[in-house]
Amino acid sequence: MPQPPILKTMDDMLAKLEDAVRINRESGIAVREYTDAVRALAQVCEDEDVKNEYLTRLEEVSGKKGFLEAIRSVMLPGASMTPVHIRTLIVLLEKMDLSGYTNPMASIHTTLRRMKKAGEVEEVQTRNGEKAYRLSAGSRGPSKSEIEEQEKTKKTLSPAEQFTISSIRHEAVTQTPIPYVEESLRRNRLK
Repeated sequence: MPQPPILKTMDDMLAKLEDAVRINRESGIAVREYTDAVRALAQVCEDEDVKNEYLTRLEEVSGKKGFLEAIRSVMLPGASMTPVHIRTLIVLLEKMDLSGYTNPMASIHTTLRRMKKAGEVEEVQTRNGEKAYRLSAGSRGPSKSEIEEQEKTKKTLSPAEQFTISSIRHEAVTQTPIPYVEESLRRNRLK
């Protein structure tokens, strides 16, 4: 007696599913091997900027929330933040686990340079001469729900940590940044 069409269809689908699972398993192994290889090669790279560039790209390619998303999520429109402030907010608001990085500040600087090159942020200088960054007009900052989530996270922190976040945000919004003009810096170096 011939097999009913529904049973043949289910057998065909199960065979295709088995193939897909096998391919997925093999792909997972390849992803882990290439990830480990790129990470190992980056660790022995002598140029810290190149090393951090590859580690940042690795995070982005792997689909993990990387520095780019973490930085975007803590920058507020119209606010200028130093890289140190950005790192502090990433850590306190739990936007990314930085414990696995030997030099997370280098990755933050690398990401900010890439964002500047892409036109997402502008480089500015604070009143006390520090380099800071603010979102460019039209750049995507945190959504309303992300800001609400940050506020919920903030409430779980110690009073000192809450004060730190409030202080950084207040300073970022109230300071009057001076546009960072490389030409004037070049002229000052020539004097």
